Amino acid sequence: MQPYTAATLMEQVALALDAGELARASRVKQALLGALLQHDWLPPDRRTANHQNYARHLLHADPAGRFSVLSIVWSPGQKSPVHGHHTWCAVGVFKGEIEESFFDKANGQAAPVQRHNAMRGVGSVTYADAGAGIHRIANRADEVAITIHVYGVGADRVTSGINRVYA
Repeated sequence: MQPYTAATLMEQVALALDAGELARASRVKQALLGALLQHDWLPPDRRTANHQNYARHLLHADPAGRFSVLSIVWSPGQKSPVHGHHTWCAVGVFKGEIEESFFDKANGQAAPVQRHNAMRGVGSVTYADAGAGIHRIANRADEVAITIHVYGVGADRVTSGINRVYA
């Protein structure tokens, strides 16, 4: 059996996208799950936290601009803003546990309204199409959590083309 590498994940995501839009969600989730069950492939410098804000580390940018893969490191108590995605996105828990809160944008309300929460542990994988929902990720635990994110944008759009943030 060959050792799992970051290149393995990138190759599997690329193959998932080559399979077409109808197969994308299930195949990207399957590729990400394989990465979550192996722990040697993620380099130490991509596991480092930033205690002021969650740390985003670019792991791979598809040369064709079809996707980017990031590790996001969450110190205890850190959380994302409430946001939705402009693109499809898959998220997997690599280490620790996160809480994902879901929101609805109700008619006539300025801010999204929280509807429910889900706890996600190691090996948990979620997928959402562009515009499919509004959520927030938080690390409520006492230890660092690491999530792996696959976004349907090239590296040049990672900072501007992924999230729409709600105040």
